[in-house]
Amino acid sequence: MSDSLKINLTILPEEGLRLAFSEGAAWFKECFSGDELPEFSMIKADLNCLITKSGETIYIRGELAAQISQECGRCLELATIPIGGEFVYTLVPAKAEVEEDLELTDQELETSYYRGDFIDLAPLICEQIVLQAPMKILCADDCKGLCPRCGVNLNNGSCNCRSDVVDDRLAVLKKFRVNN
Repeated sequence: MSDSLKINLTILPEEGLRLAFSEGAAWFKECFSGDELPEFSMIKADLNCLITKSGETIYIRGELAAQISQECGRCLELATIPIGGEFVYTLVPAKAEVEEDLELTDQELETSYYRGDFIDLAPLICEQIVLQAPMKILCADDCKGLCPRCGVNLNNGSCNCRSDVVDDRLAVLKKFRVNN
């Protein structure tokens, strides 16, 4: 994990700390255990942020730009897309006792916690990458996908399958009539 993402709060300048970060995929994988890895692969991440302090509250405002790749949700070809956007975190010192069934206010839902004199930005950046990634990646908005009968990639050409073929299991519904 990159030490440049560990921030010492005791020496944080009054005007704040500007941080620029650019990394490949290796550090991203370290944020997860082997069975938790997201379905996509992160290729590269670029981050610019400002970390400021007011009393014991830490504010992180930044912008993320990353590239991720995954199989297209329609044609299964590998697709690479850009993701990113602005983000804001508010961190406060963690309380010694935490009630498990405590109802959180809207403000508390937008707040994260830290312990000690250091914060590690890596988990926050990884969280942002996961949040910015779409549920399903497409190689193109107009991707035609695969033929459901023969499996040919319809982006590369057509097939001779008939589109009017009805699944035998549903054929009985052709005789179904509703009387009003």
